[in-house]
Amino acid sequence: MSLIKKNILFNTLLSLSQILFPLLTFPYASRILGPAVIGKLNFIDSLTQYFVLFSAVGIPLYAVRELSKLRSDYERSNKLFTELIVIHLLTTFFFLFIYAITLALIEDGRSYLTLGFIGFGILLSSVFIIEWYFQSQEKFAYITKRTLLIRVVFIILMFVLVKTRADVAKYYLLFLIVNIINSATNFHLAFKNGVRFVFKDLTLKRHIKPLLFLTACSVIGSIYVLLDNVILGLLSTNEAVGYYSTAIKITKLPISLINALGIVLVPSISQSFSNNDLTAVKHYLNNSIHYVLTLGIPLSFGIALTAKWTVLIIAGTQFSPAIDVIVILSPVVLLIALSCIYFFQLFTPGGQERVMLIILGISASVSIVLNLILIPYFQHFGTAVTTTVTELAVCLLSLYYSKKVYQLSMNWKLFISPLVSSIIFIPIIYFIDLSNLNNWIKLLIGALGCMLTYYIIQRVIFKDQIIMRIEAFAGEILLQKR
Repeated sequence: MSLIKKNILFNTLLSLSQILFPLLTFPYASRILGPAVIGKLNFIDSLTQYFVLFSAVGIPLYAVRELSKLRSDYERSNKLFTELIVIHLLTTFFFLFIYAITLALIEDGRSYLTLGFIGFGILLSSVFIIEWYFQSQEKFAYITKRTLLIRVVFIILMFVLVKTRADVAKYYLLFLIVNIINSATNFHLAFKNGVRFVFKDLTLKRHIKPLLFLTACSVIGSIYVLLDNVILGLLSTNEAVGYYSTAIKITKLPISLINALGIVLVPSISQSFSNNDLTAVKHYLNNSIHYVLTLGIPLSFGIALTAKWTVLIIAGTQFSPAIDVIVILSPVVLLIALSCIYFFQLFTPGGQERVMLIILGISASVSIVLNLILIPYFQHFGTAVTTTVTELAVCLLSLYYSKKVYQLSMNWKLFISPLVSSIIFIPIIYFIDLSNLNNWIKLLIGALGCMLTYYIIQRVIFKDQIIMRIEAFAGEILLQKR
């Protein structure tokens, strides 16, 4: 099996774990903590993650792109590694100070004090996770195995430590513990593989310009990725944040599965760009778009149609207002996956930071304006509409600039077969919902029924090439295991 196929396999397993992990943890946490406490926690965590993005100054994307070009040059690679860690540390110390001021300015900030201290630790520990190093070296097997083990530890500790609403700080502390374990294991393996700090003749200035562009993209992009919870928390209630954050978590669960292919291909595409091989880039991109449409369209339908079952199973009846929010948000599964293709497989490897900045700047403006208009009247529903419209804007602008810069056009015919095949889900889910079965059983039967129907229509009637490739890939894995 080729390296790319192996990486896709491991990254798919990792993505599946990202889906299963919240399904195991969030139902327990949401029932113990309740909507108001969950909303409070998600508010402070969104703020923390916002500063994590600030302090990273675009390093994760930049490092994967640049380190993938230097795999055989250990001296230059180690120097680059050291420079990026130093830059990340300097920016993190600065943003720790800004983070403290922000917490002090929040109304009733004392109630967030304990969670804020934990957020401090999460922000600082994020410097040392260095996931970007292993992605650049295509060590997806290690990333998957380590992540699965740490997630098992998290689940065990959660069930042991989190018993009442007063344990919210313990619950958030578990995320800091995960960061620390990740950092320790990652640095251990990196140094075992020959990574060394090289402090002689460091040239930090050469990274400033590309990192500033990527930072601007990260910061502006995060306005509508993370700031939605913050704005909702400031203009509405903790309960509203709880409903929206629950809905967005459920909606975004399968996105990591769809994006598994894209993350794996970034090092290969970066090398293709460095060799000026645009034919290879277009080949990777077209296959990725076809793959995303084949999986993204049925997943968007499925999430909208099964929203009632998933909310009641995962969060309970106290989060029932999140059901309609999920229906509004369901298109973002496809929209985000398509946008990620253009950003991570085309614009980032191709050095088109200016294009990314324009797209994210326009989209962030749309997000802020719509949130400020809709939240006072519609609360969590207004945020959901804003998120969907914003992601649509990102996707359409990405399509426009991919054609303008690289003369790439979307093959709209690729939408037809997944769309037609997914419409069949509506009567399937409708009749299953009429039964008196348990919600878990309804979801299981509905998922299996829709998947089987979709597979048969796509494979037999439309003879979809992606379905055939997935089928062949699965067969190859089974044969190797034998």
